[in-house]
Amino acid sequence: MKEAENKVKILFSIGGILVMTIAMTLLIVTIGFFIGLTVSKWQFPAGFVLSATLYYFFCRTYYRNPGTYIKGVGISLAIILSSIVIAINFYDVSYDGQSYHMEEIYQLKNGWNPTEGELSSSINMALYIDHYSKGVEIPQSALYSITDRIEAGKATNFMLLSASFCLTLGLLLSGKRLSAIKCIFISLFATLNPIAVNQLLTTYVDGQLAIMLLCFLITATWAVREGDKFSFLVLASIIIITSNIKFTGLVYIVLFSFAFLAWLALVNYQKAFFQKAFLITLVAGLIGVFIVGYSTYVENTIVHHHPFYPLMGKNKVDIMQHNLPPGFEHYSASHKFFLSFFGHTDNVMIGNTKEIRLKIPFAINKDDIVNSYAIDTRIAGFGGLFSGLMLLSVILLTILLTKFSGQWRYRKNWLYLVVLIITSVIIMPESWWARYVPQFWYIPIIILLIAELYMDNFKILKLFMYICLTINIGFTLLSFRFNILMTQMINAQLKEMKDSERTIYVQFDSSESNRIRFQEKGIPYIERYIEKNPAAKAIVSSDAMYMIPVNPVESAQPTKL
Repeated sequence: MKEAENKVKILFSIGGILVMTIAMTLLIVTIGFFIGLTVSKWQFPAGFVLSATLYYFFCRTYYRNPGTYIKGVGISLAIILSSIVIAINFYDVSYDGQSYHMEEIYQLKNGWNPTEGELSSSINMALYIDHYSKGVEIPQSALYSITDRIEAGKATNFMLLSASFCLTLGLLLSGKRLSAIKCIFISLFATLNPIAVNQLLTTYVDGQLAIMLLCFLITATWAVREGDKFSFLVLASIIIITSNIKFTGLVYIVLFSFAFLAWLALVNYQKAFFQKAFLITLVAGLIGVFIVGYSTYVENTIVHHHPFYPLMGKNKVDIMQHNLPPGFEHYSASHKFFLSFFGHTDNVMIGNTKEIRLKIPFAINKDDIVNSYAIDTRIAGFGGLFSGLMLLSVILLTILLTKFSGQWRYRKNWLYLVVLIITSVIIMPESWWARYVPQFWYIPIIILLIAELYMDNFKILKLFMYICLTINIGFTLLSFRFNILMTQMINAQLKEMKDSERTIYVQFDSSESNRIRFQEKGIPYIERYIEKNPAAKAIVSSDAMYMIPVNPVESAQPTKL
């Protein structure tokens, strides 16, 4: 029994340390901005050391065994190092990553201080880099500073994914209601959110939002159960991070925090505990918005009169017009959601000649499989089996509410959680696009968990859900195979350029951050319009093109490195 409890404590400590390391790095870097410091090599290690130290001092009475502390810190460090190694060996081949996320990471690492001024308008997508939230890119730039490899920044995706798995598994095991194998499967189902998996090898931020919302729900539950200081410290870290991932992150974390406090006040009211939870969420929220988010929310409000500029407020920019599937501009939010929910998984958008095709739930075709691992699939982005999984979930929930009336006191808490997530989806006008509502994935997972806890029968129905979830996630995991292939092709192109010993002609277009690969490989280049030249080649999975001059004399010109 004691050994099992130690495993749970180690799992929670690993998850907590990983989350806190990101949060502490965010705080260290942003506080440094206010005193004129920029991103440096020491900040991420300092974030880890500070997190491990806080873990030690806050948990000395709770984790009495020194071995538990050592294992938690050691495994956390191993996950961080492994994450960096994995991230470095894969290229970000996403559109948003190559157009502005990596550019922002590059600018931060190379001395840009967001509190001191905006970037030059000549920098690709400077408008969005200046005004969007920076909670993902700042820790990633700190990792880039250590390694001098920009792809290392993606390591934070793996760190937080590992954290969410450890926190979820630890909570389920601590309940002692399910077998270890079921706890592992449900933890994997929750953690391997298709949005998070598809964005693991990119600098997109929606996957991190999905992960952090899961971590909030798990850690809030843990805090209620244990009431220890470390749980609240992790919860505060989650609030700080999530509020700065993207604009919707702030909206969602405010809603989730309010719902958590409302539940404490109405269902589980204990004056001292409620006051503590209220104070911690409030302080964390204020730190997230007014310190970490100063260069975004505060400056946007002061200068442009809206915290979510440029997406809202005066002179707002419409980023959805060119992203909508054909005809969506005329549909209501519910109509768009219905078409996306019951459509075949596909990236339908204006200009690519594709059309939305409705399907019967559980019916899948080649398009459902091929598009299941696309980074920002617009139609049925949770995978080809998700609509069927939701229907199964509705059936299970109906059975739970009608045939099993006992223990309602506990089940209403789960129902409250389901309603919270559905509410968070409804308030998002563009909920048809899965990456804008990644938390929707957790509905069937939660209902399956309720069924496992309170329904001993209907085993075939539950088994079918396990199978469908496994298959759906399996299709998503094909994203690794795709990225391996793309990485190999890009490396072959870079090797060809390097071996030529020429100055390469390049036309970057929207993939301006590709120049960083040239710099890291020591490939000299000159930017030049080469689109109509038959010798020009497209750089794999980007809008950029390159050409190796045939005549050595042509390459004897000023170069960029």
